[in-house]
Amino acid sequence: MTGSGPERSAEARKNYYGVQALRALAAALVVVHHSISMSLMWVVRRPGAPYWTNGAAGVDIFFVISGFVMAISVPGLAGKRNKAGVFLWRRFTRIVPLYWAALTVRLAQLLLAPAQDPTLTPWRVVASYLFIPAKNGKGEVFPIVVAGWTLNYEVFFYLLFAAALAFDISPLAFLAPCLTALALAGMARTPAWPDFTALASTLVLEFLFGVVLAHFATRRKLPGAAMGWLLLAGGLVALLLVPEAHAPLGFLAWGAPAAAIVTGAVALEDQLGSRVPRWLLAAGEASYALYLSHTFILPYVINGIRGVHMTGAPALATAIVLGLAVTFPAALLIHRHIELPLMHFFKKRRTRPADPAAPSLLASAISPLAAVVDSPE
Repeated sequence: MTGSGPERSAEARKNYYGVQALRALAAALVVVHHSISMSLMWVVRRPGAPYWTNGAAGVDIFFVISGFVMAISVPGLAGKRNKAGVFLWRRFTRIVPLYWAALTVRLAQLLLAPAQDPTLTPWRVVASYLFIPAKNGKGEVFPIVVAGWTLNYEVFFYLLFAAALAFDISPLAFLAPCLTALALAGMARTPAWPDFTALASTLVLEFLFGVVLAHFATRRKLPGAAMGWLLLAGGLVALLLVPEAHAPLGFLAWGAPAAAIVTGAVALEDQLGSRVPRWLLAAGEASYALYLSHTFILPYVINGIRGVHMTGAPALATAIVLGLAVTFPAALLIHRHIELPLMHFFKKRRTRPADPAAPSLLASAISPLAAVVDSPE
């Protein structure tokens, strides 16, 4: 049964603590993935060896969460004169400053040691700051901070979302045909296409999964507890066991289980949300800081393992344990002492009298790019 207006508003305003916990899980999976790959390359000396790559599926969870969080937050923009501009400004304050800080640190590293990336060009620098896909010297579409490749998709998704708000169209009605068309185009894409067309990918359907979930959540049309448990547990098992599939079927191999996991968490919020421990919620809050910082920290962990001449399975296990044990506390510190101060600084600017012009200035300055994995506000 479809909920009434007040019911929908209440559903949209609730805190989804289960989703916050999933953000921590997704970030941890990515850390595990990179701990293993770096260990194989630098310690075990078997860079081409087959290994468990499913940790990379944490990104798929993030993408589904992004679609859900943005769609579920739409009622909070009701009554605002410039909904699209306010939306973009909020995403900017939440995401862009910390990412630009990480980019600047990485750029400084490369300028001091250019041998690390001899193909660094002015265009790649500009493209990285503006979330525009661009190839590196190996022909891979990666920004200077490699983890930022996902932000290119995220930013593009939020621009489409802002367009729906600007034209006062239901996000689902607007995004469903747009993202489906992009996914179909991605199936036909070849390496000869321009770099920016990398955004045409079946991965964008994972955002759409999240938007559809929010549509049903605000109408209280979610699975019951039994189905919620089945989706959550079954999705986790599938995500951890199903091997990586090449495009264009990757969104089915990992995107579908990711959608099931997030759907299960949302459906079980009333039963499980209040039981999520505070440390897990804190980890979820710091998940974005962890995602951006872990590739800076892990090389030191891996080099430390190599320095004690540890090899084989013990080296891999140690890399995973130490990787998580070091990067999570570091991310919490970065979140508290860098990310939150940056967010508060820009939010204070947003509350000044001149702020109504800020969203349009932001849209002009960073278009066609802005923001990403976010938590419910």
